[in-house]
Amino acid sequence: MAERRRKAADLAIQGTAPWGVDFHPDHTCAEAVAATPVAAGEIGNRVSVAGRILGLRRAGGIAFADCHDQSGHIQLLASRDVDGGSLLRRVADLDLGDLVGASGHLTRSRAGEASLALDGLTLLAKSLRPPADKHHGVVEQELRYRRRYLDLLTDPSHRRIFRQRSRVVSALRRVLDERGFMEVETPMLQSIPGGGAARPFRTHHHSLDTDFYLRIALELYLKRLLVSGFERVFEIGRVFRNEGLSPRHNPEFTLLEAYQAYGNLESMMDLSQAMVWAAAA
Repeated sequence: MAERRRKAADLAIQGTAPWGVDFHPDHTCAEAVAATPVAAGEIGNRVSVAGRILGLRRAGGIAFADCHDQSGHIQLLASRDVDGGSLLRRVADLDLGDLVGASGHLTRSRAGEASLALDGLTLLAKSLRPPADKHHGVVEQELRYRRRYLDLLTDPSHRRIFRQRSRVVSALRRVLDERGFMEVETPMLQSIPGGGAARPFRTHHHSLDTDFYLRIALELYLKRLLVSGFERVFEIGRVFRNEGLSPRHNPEFTLLEAYQAYGNLESMMDLSQAMVWAAAA
């Protein structure tokens, strides 16, 4: 870590910002890989990508770096024959975890790896701590639960769960919107924690000198909206229950509740079925 701090300080002395650099890639790593020529050695289009360095290696007068973004990864290739070897030295000076912006022409290595032959490299953020091993990830279970960002960084399969959840929530919203439901936001701080049988979290409002509770359900305020004249409402929001804690039970979680006037049990069954189908599609 001391060596990484020294590199960051040296960059600042040289007038190069080690953090907060602006860069606008025109391709994701996956898009760049898809656009790479099929034949080894063939030169393709010039593109720019950005991502985190999670692999570094050197072979003679060539340096390789694995650049990862949320879409995938591509190999960066720097040769001593380009720019007087300046790019080669800059790639060799990178550390695992550094964020870079890279530009160059797409090509394919002798081993068949989609690569970006560099003609430009920008350090976007210097990493002061090394990432977990990319092959084994975060092995210790306790560390995985406490520092999920490290686990997500090294295990793309876990990031896929986040994307799947986002698509599921979008599908649920789409079904409700198509059926005329209006999405609303209701108070999280409530004077009476109702709508469920659970122990609430309590906090104190100093200006009002009154105790409030984090909501344990969405129900009560949604029903009040029906009373006020709205006919179809729903909310996707966080609720809090001061009870057990385990890998499968979180005191803070997301709840969806929908309420419909002039409907009955069959109406809600039909709605539930439509949402499940949309989420599974």
